[in-house]
Amino acid sequence: MALTFHTFKYLEKLKNNNLDFGETLTIGRLNNLLKKEDYKQLDIDVSQDIYADNILKNYFNLSSLNALDYSSFEEADIIHDLNLPLINYKKQFNTILDFGTSEHVFNIVECFKNISNLCKINGHIIHCLPANNNCGHGFWQFSPELFFNIYSKKNGFDETEIFLINLFDKKNWYKIRKQKLGERLELNSVEPLYLLVKTKKIGKNFYQNINQSDYEQQWSQTTNQKLVKKTTLSLLNKKIKDFLKSCLKKNIFTRKFYMKLEDIKLHNKNNFKVNKNLEKLRI
Repeated sequence: MALTFHTFKYLEKLKNNNLDFGETLTIGRLNNLLKKEDYKQLDIDVSQDIYADNILKNYFNLSSLNALDYSSFEEADIIHDLNLPLINYKKQFNTILDFGTSEHVFNIVECFKNISNLCKINGHIIHCLPANNNCGHGFWQFSPELFFNIYSKKNGFDETEIFLINLFDKKNWYKIRKQKLGERLELNSVEPLYLLVKTKKIGKNFYQNINQSDYEQQWSQTTNQKLVKKTTLSLLNKKIKDFLKSCLKKNIFTRKFYMKLEDIKLHNKNNFKVNKNLEKLRI
């Protein structure tokens, strides 16, 4: 649960886009993990504070700041176990910041429901959560499709945007476009990747019918598509390719090389840097 270079930069982006943070709640007390070089790059005053409260208040014009946590060990002022539904707590906030808490909560569905219930209508929920190559950091790593499906209009959300960030890259983000119905958005990397997510709550959330789009297409009775008839040349070309692959795979001298090449090809196909649904942006 921390304010880092990337989370500060994203809040700055939202501020510049006229997002009014208003009454703000952090999920977990936010630690200040900005490094010495970060202050210089962000062009802000150096802070020696352990917690990020003063930085948030000074740079993002919050009207109030509260923190929710499992216990009071970091002096959060709202104590609640996010594994359990919020029943008696009625206050809602304009902005919810979840910068590294949800991945540590076992009952992840209840956690997201609680976060949504804490947000006012027309308020905003902002996450920064692990996506890839952080196995063991928490219970969960998250895919973009999860948030595209949760934070959809049918579930009472709008203006959802998602960015993929490489923790070692402070120059670029990757804006993620929702994939076409029936496709999967699979992202490989050797770097630790996180998701920056922002959505606006526009109505009561239901959290129903949340499924992967490729399964939804297969289950649907109305989206069955006619098979496209391939040309003779296309079929011949495929046969030649399949024959060559079969020869390379079966040959004792080329089999090992071929299998290694196929593994590299598969990894590169899903590498986040070349994925067709990602747009690289300079920050």
